Amino acid sequence: MAAILITGVTGNIGSHVLYELLFELYIKKEKSPIYVVIRKGNGKSGSERLQNEVFSPQLIPAKIKPFYREYLKDCICVLEGDISSFEIPNKAGSQLIVYHLAASVNLGKGQKAKQEIAETNYKYTKSFFEIIKTRTKKLVFVSTAFSRGDIEGVIKDDYHTESDFKFRNFYEEFKMKIEKEVLELADANNFECTIARPSVVSGRLLDFPKYVTNSYIVFYAIGAFFSKMKAIYKDVGKVRIMLNPEGGLNIVPVDYVAKAILRAANLKENQINITHTKNVAIQYLLAMMFNKCGIDGLEFVTEEPKDKSIVEALFYKTIGSQLASYSVSKKHEFESKLVRNLLKDIEEPDMTSVFKELYDFAHNINFDNKNIKLAVG
Repeated sequence: MAAILITGVTGNIGSHVLYELLFELYIKKEKSPIYVVIRKGNGKSGSERLQNEVFSPQLIPAKIKPFYREYLKDCICVLEGDISSFEIPNKAGSQLIVYHLAASVNLGKGQKAKQEIAETNYKYTKSFFEIIKTRTKKLVFVSTAFSRGDIEGVIKDDYHTESDFKFRNFYEEFKMKIEKEVLELADANNFECTIARPSVVSGRLLDFPKYVTNSYIVFYAIGAFFSKMKAIYKDVGKVRIMLNPEGGLNIVPVDYVAKAILRAANLKENQINITHTKNVAIQYLLAMMFNKCGIDGLEFVTEEPKDKSIVEALFYKTIGSQLASYSVSKKHEFESKLVRNLLKDIEEPDMTSVFKELYDFAHNINFDNKNIKLAVG
């Protein structure tokens, strides 16, 4: 197997791509060089972050526990640095399989958010492409299913022949901008590229221990916010959440996403949405979360309330300012034919039927993996 380069392994999807890769090598009885780009952070070296954040006891899947230390020692090499400033060793060769996942997921709409996104997801990513462009055989560039913007109806995998984009934030806008440029770069430098676009990512559903993820964000963040409000205010009272009554959220488990990204290295297509064929109704998931939080006053509205309570004002100023534009999105669904063909040996999870268990797990550990009790022995 060719040498592999991965960015973003300390992130949720990136860590699971690495787990899947180690498992695949083990099953095939192979060993291959895996270079992971990790910057220093919080006084920790790249290698320390790999051990603490990726191979933590609470997060690591059971299926790789018996052998991962051997592969960590024999295969994985940490390239310490930022994605815009690192060096690929000469011994890595010029036929790398590259998985680029490092990115900021700031959904804010202010100038500060724009600056962060423009720098990390565009400027630094372009620098990364310059570093790898003559050393790459295949690049899997991880974008987002929401780079299509707020669109009604059936959303297919090919975004680049479209011209009508209604972006909800700078994150979507710059993801689309860099998507188009990376395909041009790949063509100019004679390497293959597939853009893989996950939708909203949840905890694991295929691998044990189930429900775990290394970051409880997006819909989890809504539950975490109101769980905190319930602890502060004995009577939260009425909470009016703005949404499209017909709206749904396309949620995919992180291990499902990781399997698709790994297999995307063998795809000839240059775009694939890692999405489910069915969305989870936003009304349903909010009702489940509020019920778990013990808040009875949930109401659904089509416009942001003018006469907000203290809790409502806090919500719309913080987490709601980023996520409300998704809850009011037009009714849509993702075609998902290509990803289902890619993962035809894996049953598509029914996210609506498992959502309660998925969310309850996160709520019960207070959205922090440090609270997971590890089995002894």
